[in-house]
Amino acid sequence: MSNKVSMQQLQDRLPELLDQVIKTGEEYVVQRDGKDCAVIVNARHWRRRTVGQRLDALGAAYRLPGPKQTRVEKLLAMRIKRPLTLREQRELRALLRECDAIMARRSAALDMCP
Repeated sequence: MSNKVSMQQLQDRLPELLDQVIKTGEEYVVQRDGKDCAVIVNARHWRRRTVGQRLDALGAAYRLPGPKQTRVEKLLAMRIKRPLTLREQRELRALLRECDAIMARRSAALDMCP
C-alpha cells in the first residue's frame, strides 16, 4: 500500500521518508494540488519491477503460461499432502524442466539487459 504525501510534507520530511522507503520498502505517492504526481519507491524494488516487465515483454517463451503455472502449484501442494502418482510425478518433472528452461532464457536475457 502506498502512503500519500503533499509537496509540503515531502519538503519537510524528505530524509525521514527516504529512511522509511529504504528500511521498510514503503512507497510514497507525492501529491501536488491533491493530484498524484510522483512516487518515491525503494530502488531495489523499482529495478525488480522494471526488469520483470522487460523480461515479460519479451514474450511467451520467457514465462510459463498461466494454466501450466497453476498446475505446477497444484501438483506441488498435492505432493505435501500425499504421494503423487507416477503419472503426476512425470507431469511435474516435465513442467519443472520447462520452468528451468524458461529461467535459463530469462537469465540469459538479464545478462543482455542494460
